[in-house]
Amino acid sequence: MSRRTTILIVGAGPTGLAAAISFVKQNFYDFLIVEESSNREHASRAITIHAATLEALDSIGCADILVTSGIKGTGMQVSDRSTPLMSADFASLAPYTKFPFVLITSQSTTERVLEAHLNELGVNVIRPEKAIGLESNDNGELIVTFESGKVITAQYVLGADGARSMIRQMAGVSFADPDDGRFFLLAPLPKLSPNPEAVYRIGFNVPLSAGPPPSDPSTSYLQQYLNKQGPLYLSSDSNVNPNPIHISKTVWATRFRTHAAIADQFLIRFGSSKISQEQKRGIVVLVGDAAHIHAPAGGLGMNLGIRDAIYMGPALTAHATSHNDSLPSSDRLLEECVATRRAQALSTIRLTKRIMSVLNRFGAAGGGLFNVSYWLFRLVGMMPFFRRQIAWNLSGLGNK
Repeated sequence: MSRRTTILIVGAGPTGLAAAISFVKQNFYDFLIVEESSNREHASRAITIHAATLEALDSIGCADILVTSGIKGTGMQVSDRSTPLMSADFASLAPYTKFPFVLITSQSTTERVLEAHLNELGVNVIRPEKAIGLESNDNGELIVTFESGKVITAQYVLGADGARSMIRQMAGVSFADPDDGRFFLLAPLPKLSPNPEAVYRIGFNVPLSAGPPPSDPSTSYLQQYLNKQGPLYLSSDSNVNPNPIHISKTVWATRFRTHAAIADQFLIRFGSSKISQEQKRGIVVLVGDAAHIHAPAGGLGMNLGIRDAIYMGPALTAHATSHNDSLPSSDRLLEECVATRRAQALSTIRLTKRIMSVLNRFGAAGGGLFNVSYWLFRLVGMMPFFRRQIAWNLSGLGNK
């Protein structure tokens, strides 16, 4: 069975559903949306919707019903086992948005509300359909084949099929951590009595160019990166430290993989770039987790994906409906929109990494009586200005 459409959306999670509604709000109906699973999942991976995302959802008529179905949180607090470390004051967002709170609601509820609204607009999700093939024909059109045997020909494919995106993989787009720079965490710990030696918890990134790190790093391996990335006063290299310090013992060591990756491009032109630019064919666009993933700190992942989809809607619609004389300007608009979404993703990845580094450092260090940095951080973390700044960063209002 074969079908034709202008835009094919692959994936009907919050991102794909938001994209579909965004198209309809542009009075564009020449699209299909397919989903691999036969039914909506009832698991709730994401539970927070921030102010900037509520504003985007409000633009497609979905915010009010979601707000009534959830809980308005005016604050968010990060604590160690006994005491608060820092908190966010979302009520401080009131001068900047009609949604001065973080909405707590399950992802399954978000999906249910979005799909119900899409159905009311006359569009239904085609399921279950698992994409297994993607290629272009002689006309520059995209041919997507499915496990069921169905074939859909489209001018554009919007990949909203999650972190393991088949569309991204079949388009040949790499997906990796964008930061290959240096990161080093140093946290002093209580001494192992009666041993008088100082004890530290260290953490560091291993650049991609160095290959995968060992699962059980040796003391010499740790010393190597302490010398490369750590403070000079702890280096064992006498060329940089007149009083060399050597790791005498490793109490515990392991590795963990950072939960961050971004597609090296969000817009892919298949076949001849001349055909895709002049005839509006053969274009793949990645959104949501198919384009970027990061640590769950702050509950920002689904939020960024929904905003990707909603803000991409007008740009992709303008491109799909443009005529030859207006195609160059609509092509620039689409390129700019994609570039903006990728920049926002990079900003969010780095924000979540900063949050995780703080939590790893101070959560691990604990509040020893003489741990000055811990107590200083607690003091700063509870200051009104800092609480407002955390709320602003998490809200997405400065990173729409």
